[in-house]
Amino acid sequence: MRRGARAIAALTPLVFAGACSDNAETEPESALAMRSAVSYVDPLIGSGGGGFAQGNAFPGATAPFGMVKVGPDTAGELAGAGFAHTAGYWYYDSLIQGFSHTHMHGTGVADYGSVLFMPTLGMSTAKLREEGYASRFSRDAESAAPGYYSVTLDNSIRVELTATERAAHHRYTFPASDEATVLVDLGHALGSGKVTTANMAIDAPAREISGWLLSAGDFVGSGGAFKVYFSAVFLQPFERSGVWIGGDLRTGVAHAESADESGVRLGGYVQFAASPERPIEVQVGISYTGVDAARVNRETEVSGMTFEDVRADTETRWEALLRRIEVFGGTEPQRRMFYTALYHTLLMPTLFIDAAGTYMGLDLQVHRAEGFRYHTDFSLWDTYRTLHPLLLLAYPEIQRDLVVSLVKMSEEGGILPRWPLATHETSSMVGSPADFVIAESYLKGVRDFDVETAYEKMKLIAESPPPPGAKGSGRNGIRDCIEVGYCPADRMGGSVSLTQEYAYADFAIALLAGALGRSEDRDRSLERSLRYRLLWDPQTEFFRPRTTSGAWADPDRFDPDGILQDHYVEGNAWQYLWLAPHDVRGLVELFGGGDALLAKLDRFFELSRASTPQALVSGSARYVMPDPYYWHGNEPDMHAAYVYTLTGRPSRGVPWIRWILETKYSDGPDGLNGNDDAGTLSAWYVFSAIGLYPLAGTDIYLVGSPVFERAVVNRPDGLWTLDAPGAAPDRPFVQSARLGNRRLARPWLRHADLQAHRLLRLEMGVDPSTWGESEPLDPVAP
Repeated sequence: MRRGARAIAALTPLVFAGACSDNAETEPESALAMRSAVSYVDPLIGSGGGGFAQGNAFPGATAPFGMVKVGPDTAGELAGAGFAHTAGYWYYDSLIQGFSHTHMHGTGVADYGSVLFMPTLGMSTAKLREEGYASRFSRDAESAAPGYYSVTLDNSIRVELTATERAAHHRYTFPASDEATVLVDLGHALGSGKVTTANMAIDAPAREISGWLLSAGDFVGSGGAFKVYFSAVFLQPFERSGVWIGGDLRTGVAHAESADESGVRLGGYVQFAASPERPIEVQVGISYTGVDAARVNRETEVSGMTFEDVRADTETRWEALLRRIEVFGGTEPQRRMFYTALYHTLLMPTLFIDAAGTYMGLDLQVHRAEGFRYHTDFSLWDTYRTLHPLLLLAYPEIQRDLVVSLVKMSEEGGILPRWPLATHETSSMVGSPADFVIAESYLKGVRDFDVETAYEKMKLIAESPPPPGAKGSGRNGIRDCIEVGYCPADRMGGSVSLTQEYAYADFAIALLAGALGRSEDRDRSLERSLRYRLLWDPQTEFFRPRTTSGAWADPDRFDPDGILQDHYVEGNAWQYLWLAPHDVRGLVELFGGGDALLAKLDRFFELSRASTPQALVSGSARYVMPDPYYWHGNEPDMHAAYVYTLTGRPSRGVPWIRWILETKYSDGPDGLNGNDDAGTLSAWYVFSAIGLYPLAGTDIYLVGSPVFERAVVNRPDGLWTLDAPGAAPDRPFVQSARLGNRRLARPWLRHADLQAHRLLRLEMGVDPSTWGESEPLDPVAP
């Protein structure tokens, strides 16, 4: 059977078994009873917004975690676009520059945008620059779905894109023309990135254009530049072709190469006689190891397949993964937001292994992956909090590949990475977030990886600077932080954030050490996990920066309401006040009791609800500044609504969980409250909508306020069911809970509890209840 013949219509809904209600209540309707999961997904959600409220969602065509993410790169006239084009596309733009093959999703910095194709009519020297071949487009004729994107350009050319993991299939429907032209621009890059070397060859008898480029993107810079290889085959013979270098158009020439540290301008074109009845199609393979590998990737995945075959095959892949979580009840917009959020969590990290099993490592050597699929593009400072816990919940086999990839990076690069992109460790952001990902994976039963090597690499950067030649910076300033007991503000920037992130990571290391039977290591890491307390100021009730001497840094200038302060990374004192979820009992002690902590937490959210972040309006777009209080569009405080649960007062946090769900998400282009950061905000929504939230780096889930009456997690090892009969906007409070057949009195549970009992049942009600009231959580206790 051809792969494309597996039509979505043949997929039957999941059969619910083993967790039916034991009362006469009407069973909630499954969102997937009458339609596919992919039909709920709108990839344009989160592709708009402005300023610090931009989702930067990727709207193009890709397979889950695809190496190829082919989609539109846009531009426009709106002021205040800021970092709007980190995924290539911004919803409010009016121009399409072309369709490139490599993108990220939801990041706050641009990179990739390699190997751009653009259909046009005719060819001239004016089209050797993006402004010459860019086209306006009709928003009404634009559509996107998992594995598919289409748009009609103002010159009446219809563009359709679909993709597999390593290849793209383009279909261009031209008006009748003898000069239907397809440009391939190898000098294109996103943002202020550049291509410093490029090489292209056109083989007319084989209908192939192939080559490579050296990409020095915004994120990796020239020092981290990496090669991208491609092989493109047209399904129709072309009549004319040529190349360009700089402003020199060379008709009939079949080869071009150029190098320029300031950025090359190099490309090629092919021309056809076309009509609406004879669309032009091209299949493109991408690789990071060589042109031959790109050719094999293309031949393996799309050769001999029609456009419809490729689209149907990828849609089937998406449907299978999206059906891992089936929700019941809820509204149509909630279902749309849920499945789009779940879709967004399956876009990154990026598959980086060829069809033949080879990949380019951080050591810039070609390796062969044995027994796993190598990935890169880990936005770990963001994703450790929600994305990786979600993968562990519903996609543990994928999470295992990601953990093995991180361990391989530590072997090939010397230390664990923090933000690896392609073949380069950018060392972006702070902390050692890989510690959480590895420890939590092991604690939740993903153990088919070299945990001993992983643990030693975790210890290495927790206790000392990286060894000579290592790829990355490890824990910035770690020697000073250990010597002083905290990270001193007179020796490093972001000192409060560093102290807190390191302490939390040390707690994750302690849990893994305990699981491995290393009691001395466990005790030492536990002690270090409490050192964040040394920055507590009982007078202001905030964590504040100290100098080496112990004095407060800038004592006369402390302003907890300030935005993006020097001593706090992407945040302020309010937002970092809650970054001790591993030690909430200690946090309660610092405040002098739970009532004082909860009162300050209440004030934090009340200030946020009452404030309106500053916004500059330009046309239909708003450039939004960060919120000085709860800032859902960034990571340090995104767990804050669950601090109520951690302190043993879950009902008190429910209104704020629902407030976030209802005001920080929507089903429009501005539907994300900030950069999705490789699916981090989307994973928050998925978890919260089904009534759970992970305590990152541990095996613990917190019980929240589900919006769906039931969620069935279709794990590879069987079904897990989260039942909440009657959950609704006016019934947000848990009244009682059962785990399997036993009563659950506390508002948290462990991964092994769900594994053993497979059913969590929550009785929902209109009013707050005393259910779950308890002493603050001690994550180390049984």
